[in-house]
Amino acid sequence: MSGRKIILFMAVLMLVSVQSANAEDINIVDVYSDIDSTDITIHSDEHYTDITLKAELIFKGNVLESKQFHIEEISSDSDITKIAFWNITNPKEGFYRTIMTMSMDGSVLETKHHNFSYGWQAMPGVSIKDIVPDSSGISIILAPYTTTTSSKPVLADIEYMLVDGDAVIYRTTDNRVTIVQAIPLSKDWNVLLENNHDYSTRVKARISSPEDTVIARSEDFTSKDDVRITELYRDETGASATVEGYSQVPFDGYVVFTVTKDDTIIEEVREKSPILTTSDDETIEIIWTRKLAAGTYGLSVEVIGNDGDTLDRWDTVIESDYDISANAKPEPTPTETPGFGIVPATLILVLLHLVSGPMDRRGG
Repeated sequence: MSGRKIILFMAVLMLVSVQSANAEDINIVDVYSDIDSTDITIHSDEHYTDITLKAELIFKGNVLESKQFHIEEISSDSDITKIAFWNITNPKEGFYRTIMTMSMDGSVLETKHHNFSYGWQAMPGVSIKDIVPDSSGISIILAPYTTTTSSKPVLADIEYMLVDGDAVIYRTTDNRVTIVQAIPLSKDWNVLLENNHDYSTRVKARISSPEDTVIARSEDFTSKDDVRITELYRDETGASATVEGYSQVPFDGYVVFTVTKDDTIIEEVREKSPILTTSDDETIEIIWTRKLAAGTYGLSVEVIGNDGDTLDRWDTVIESDYDISANAKPEPTPTETPGFGIVPATLILVLLHLVSGPMDRRGG
């Protein structure tokens, strides 16, 4: 019995040693923090599950706030970035430290920290002047830090992140951007978004000279489907509208064509649109039940979104010169067959000759 216990104990030790060895394949590769937010990126060479990350904001040895993330799993040879936002009211000037701790199965695998100052830190080489995210992508304006005497060109790597909750679901970069003056930059999201869902965006600029400096800024937005009419054709026969997508929320709505005459609806056609996302376009064509008679008509074309709201609308007119009477079928006129009138006359002459013959003989 004691021998079985020894074997079981050795097996447990082997399992613990194997897990400890494999844990070396997962690391914290980046930590950033400022007074508003923090982010941590981990990289794993192997597949792992049930990972815990803890972030603590510390000032003068006191923990001001802590955040905890749970990662259900991470695939082999992949990165995961988590983001948290601090809620510090009336922060004091001074040095702060953010400590990141990664654990698995109750064991601490790694700890890293990031120091920053608040209130009197040195000005970075660039600043993020503006950031505007929406359902199609993000636009920013970067500008070099200027003084009254000089402004030097700056090279920076720009990282754009789309955040759902505390997880980065999409990221892309612009490397070695030369910033001499205010410069606009933009990126599209290449992932599908949910309609009426709250997302955050995060932009990080890393300046390597004169010293390695990172700045970050975040902004929230609510995703919406967005489609606009780009072309419209109409006449007395029908109409067509070209619609283009401006959102990564799939559009699954309708295009409605309404014809009016003297404020009275003559015809209304509701046509289902193909599903559209950013830069997709489609032309929807319809034909009126009957051609519009000569006159001037009003035409309204509306794009109805996923929620039943109007995303875009064009109002215009249709000028028709179609003459209904010109298409009316005339009454058929009898056509006289050549020689048809001669036959009855000949028959009459023959009959008269036959009748008159016997009468002449009797008289003789």
